[in-house]
Amino acid sequence: MVKPHPSMSFDDLLKFLQGIASAIEALRAALEANDMDRLPKALDSTNEALDAIQNYPGGADKLKQDIHQFESAQTKQLLALLDEASVNHQINGDLIRLAMQRSSAMQSFIAQQAPSATYGSDGGVPGSVGGVLSRKV
Repeated sequence: MVKPHPSMSFDDLLKFLQGIASAIEALRAALEANDMDRLPKALDSTNEALDAIQNYPGGADKLKQDIHQFESAQTKQLLALLDEASVNHQINGDLIRLAMQRSSAMQSFIAQQAPSATYGSDGGVPGSVGGVLSRKV
């Protein structure tokens, strides 16, 4: 990823924003594919990209000002990259929330299928001894 500089040329700013957009897109692709092997690297790259925006000299507001310093066609191109990254970032958040819900549902399903989740064949509760729950419960 390109390090931000206070006065970037159009090409430098384009490369900077392309790096950010591609990092966030890579995370989206890993999440959509449910590819746990790619996920750690994609998360690290996305965190670096978001940090690069936060560490931009003057912050995100200055980045937007710098984008608007160019002629209209160039500004539109840069804003399109920023919008793409923003949309993908929002989608990534939704995908992560869905993955967490799916994981929670699977854990509940697995717990319900465990033999200890039901009554024993004698009608008693597993883990109980003579009406008193054992220490393992």
